[in-house]
Amino acid sequence: MKKKLNYKLGLAFSAILFLAIFNFGFGNDYYWHIKAGEYIVTNLKIPYYDIFSWYGISNHLYWMSHEWLSEVILYLYNIVFKNFGPLMFNLTIYGGLIFILFSFNQEKMKKNYLFTLLWSLIGFLIFSRVMLPRPHMISYILLAFTVYVLYDNFYHKNSRKIYFLPLITLLWSNFHGGSSNLPYILCFIFLICGLFQFKFGKLEANKISREQIKKYLICGILSILVIAINPHGIKMISYPYINMQDDLMISSISEWASPSLNHVSDYGDFLLLGIVILIMIITNKKIKVIDFVILGAFLVLGFKSLKFIPLLYIASTFIIFNFIGEYKFSYEKYLTMAILIIAIVSGILFVPKLMNSYTKKPLSDEIIKYIKEQNPNRLFNFYDYGGYLIYNDIKVFIDGRADMYSKYNFRDAMELQDRGYDYLLDEYNFDMFVLPNNIALTIHLANNNKYQVTKQIDNVVIYEKVITE
Repeated sequence: MKKKLNYKLGLAFSAILFLAIFNFGFGNDYYWHIKAGEYIVTNLKIPYYDIFSWYGISNHLYWMSHEWLSEVILYLYNIVFKNFGPLMFNLTIYGGLIFILFSFNQEKMKKNYLFTLLWSLIGFLIFSRVMLPRPHMISYILLAFTVYVLYDNFYHKNSRKIYFLPLITLLWSNFHGGSSNLPYILCFIFLICGLFQFKFGKLEANKISREQIKKYLICGILSILVIAINPHGIKMISYPYINMQDDLMISSISEWASPSLNHVSDYGDFLLLGIVILIMIITNKKIKVIDFVILGAFLVLGFKSLKFIPLLYIASTFIIFNFIGEYKFSYEKYLTMAILIIAIVSGILFVPKLMNSYTKKPLSDEIIKYIKEQNPNRLFNFYDYGGYLIYNDIKVFIDGRADMYSKYNFRDAMELQDRGYDYLLDEYNFDMFVLPNNIALTIHLANNNKYQVTKQIDNVVIYEKVITE
């Protein structure tokens, strides 16, 4: 018999999580993703080499456009919903994720209403920071489906839902290929954990049937093979591992950093990490080896990088409620109503901030107009400005595609921003700089008689070479 959604709990869970949408931002990469989608739709072809950077074009840099399908979706949202395209994209994807997490886990969630609310509050803290219209949002939904079908096969030997896994992987390799190895890695973890039967303290392993093992093996192998069905072919299979070994890129980009107690925005991450670990320690229930391994793997990734914290939350949602005792709360109806009222009022109060997101631009129209009029050949731009410059059809030196630049000019771009080395200025022979007015390179140029300020608006300054007779 088909189970109905528990609307009372579902409304409370969704209302709290949905508050994250009001911490809306575009991020640095949204703009070049839109431009990439426009290029693909307009030209009906996917770029394999750089088309946005004068440095990349002149050096024929290979562009692993592993998010091409997400970029098409983002561009289409932009066409249909205009300025509200980014918000509608986030609402669609995030709403879908919340629905999946709740509908697949509601039977466990409804046993303890209060813990479910606590868990949704932690989710709000986690997703508030990552609510950006970018391809990684789609990978959250794909991970939720992946974990669901893998667990379904583990506990239901006659289930056939796992056969969706190769399809999920195929979509993943085209929506966000940089993490498309997760389905088959998780699949083989389930397979290995299902081979053993033992008890050790609170740990308990249960052997699964040959049929279940066979399905994991088939779907795992197929998932590896279908990753190659993308514009870049077999290269996509190794691409995630190559990225993970790029120490320069990982050390330079904030989302790859580990959570830090020095940053208030990371406190929600530590709350999630702490609660998962604490529950595993204090629970009196047996811990399935598969649960222990999955949580352990995502905990390690979460401590390693902020990028993996949302993945830990998604995977944990399918596990953590197994170790929470039942608790009957008599006032669920009233608390749900209170949460809905708070969510609605908060939403109304946040509307001005939300609307302000659409008027705030990384660079003013006047700055963009000036750059186009001057038409520099060798522009140096601050890293965070790259995407918006691309969006305005200005060729850049660097932008958010760090993996493409990493072996070439990425280190130089970071060193220039941080230190302003003269030999790098001479090597690249830049004819214009677009920078914030408070970074090391700006200060360096201000004290260098070869360059002069030609435009400054708010905190953005443009330097150009002094023309000598």
